[in-house]
Amino acid sequence: MLKALDPLLKKGQTRTYNAGSTILYQGEVPRSVFVLKSGVAKSFNISHQGEEQIVKFHLPGDILAPSWVFEKTSGAVFFYEAVVECELVLLRRSEMKSFLQTNQHAMSVLLDRYITDYTASLIRVSALEQAKAVDKVLYTLYYLCRLYGDTKKEWADIEIKLTHQDIASLVGLTRETVAVEINKLRKKKVINYSNQHYSVHVDRLLEMMGEDSFKGVMLQYSD
Repeated sequence: MLKALDPLLKKGQTRTYNAGSTILYQGEVPRSVFVLKSGVAKSFNISHQGEEQIVKFHLPGDILAPSWVFEKTSGAVFFYEAVVECELVLLRRSEMKSFLQTNQHAMSVLLDRYITDYTASLIRVSALEQAKAVDKVLYTLYYLCRLYGDTKKEWADIEIKLTHQDIASLVGLTRETVAVEINKLRKKKVINYSNQHYSVHVDRLLEMMGEDSFKGVMLQYSD
């Protein structure tokens, strides 16, 4: 996506956010379009109990608060925060829309990105609908390795660092429950992890999930 938007990004203002910095607040009306150029960000909600509920991790090429950018909402629906140091390009919304309307390739790449995200979101919904904690974790790991990992290898390395709390926030379980289930999967050689880096054995994961139809799912973004 960055390559497709490059002529536009060169006109924008670059801003750096340190890890843990808020990029956008929930309900805020952005003054600019934010395009993630480097780093990892996350969007999240805060429950009535004050618990963070992660919606999505964002990688370079993502447009933050897209519902506002394309005038579907009046402001940011979620909080956006830098997970690691992030570099973002700020653009005028009118510039972004005009560029996409006159650049078929960029629009095609953006469409591919949103279809990919939509498909991934359906898998996330499936994870949340599972009755057992182990199945919630399995489906969530599948979502993470498909969207953020290289599944062409036997072991898919998830590109973003994840704590047990991150996975718990994604799936709606306690950190303690997630830790127990993750350790079980590690002993069964379904996953490996060290220093918050996870590798997933995709075939073993699918076997435990019992979802043959998921084998052909492709969630890699196009350029």
